[in-house]
Amino acid sequence: MAGTGYPKQDKKTGKWYFVIEAGKDSNGKRTRKKRSFETKKEAKMAMAKALLEVQNNRDTKKNVNITVGEYLHYWLENYAKTNTKPKTFAEYEKIVKTHLQPSLGHIKLYELRSIQLQNYYKVKLIGLTAQSVTHHHRVLSKALNDAIDWEFIDKNVAKGAKPPKPAKREMNSYSVEQLNLLLKTAKDRTPVFYPIIYAAAHTGMRKSELIGLNWKNVDFFNQRIYIRQTITEANGKYFFNSIPKNEKPRGIKLTAELLKLLEKLKEEHDKQKEILGDYFNPYNLVFCNSKGNIMAPSEISRALKRALKAANLPDIRFHDLRHSHATILLQANVHPKIVSARLGHSKIQVTMDIYSHMTDSIEGIAVDTLDTLLE
Repeated sequence: MAGTGYPKQDKKTGKWYFVIEAGKDSNGKRTRKKRSFETKKEAKMAMAKALLEVQNNRDTKKNVNITVGEYLHYWLENYAKTNTKPKTFAEYEKIVKTHLQPSLGHIKLYELRSIQLQNYYKVKLIGLTAQSVTHHHRVLSKALNDAIDWEFIDKNVAKGAKPPKPAKREMNSYSVEQLNLLLKTAKDRTPVFYPIIYAAAHTGMRKSELIGLNWKNVDFFNQRIYIRQTITEANGKYFFNSIPKNEKPRGIKLTAELLKLLEKLKEEHDKQKEILGDYFNPYNLVFCNSKGNIMAPSEISRALKRALKAANLPDIRFHDLRHSHATILLQANVHPKIVSARLGHSKIQVTMDIYSHMTDSIEGIAVDTLDTLLE
């Protein structure tokens, strides 16, 4: 605790000294004050004075006229920018500048109260999802915890506020017939985005994995693709994310039809390269837009919606193609470990928990098999 201790005598010099903690500096490092005197009485008097100075400094910091908006700017520059990944920082910056600062920025930091945050959540829920508002709460709570460490405030008022509880996202999946109809329709209605939609259905890959897939990670000879990077988007910027060096890249065996599609797509890209040179598809991506640029996640989702509408199919998210891939394999009695490996889950238990609704149908297949084998 800052400002504790009692004068002690140095056995070598015979002088009396004290050491008190004076809090933390702007970088979060602990600071101390140490002074020595000829007598114990002098040390005690000086220590009492130093303690009072420390306490006064703490009180001054509590009442400093910094606003929430000014502090959040300070937090972004002094913590988030140097301690988080670029994509995370971009997300934090967007939340702070687009939402937190405009709504709460005018309030003095030491005057911020839990009820103000509660009202903020209520207003934001009018236009945002509970998931988004909860993310705002987490960012603000982290920033206020750091404000305590830097001794701007003594209490994190976000802990007294109650953020909305996000609803569990419903998982949808298509049958084989529905998925085939979607792929046929997508080929006609959205030919540029058809390959990535087709690949999602045939591999179960995530959108970020598909967007980031590079041609050098496609092994045509062994009919496999390897996931070594993802591309994500935040705050209008793209981020290339490599898998950690200590992790083995995930390999996925290609279906015969997907292999044919990729071979044809590679030929088309090579022809475009001959005409346009390195200006076309500079990142050598497997899936790119007609200009050879990175496919925007929002563009992919809109293309899927157009195909769904044209096929008169129930609405699903792009991520549900991944769920459809897994569900179809499990229904076909493919071992969950194989499914788990294709999806890139860390453990087979993750797969079983997500697709627990498939347990009854899988068990039914097992029982049917036993009926044919045992008398």
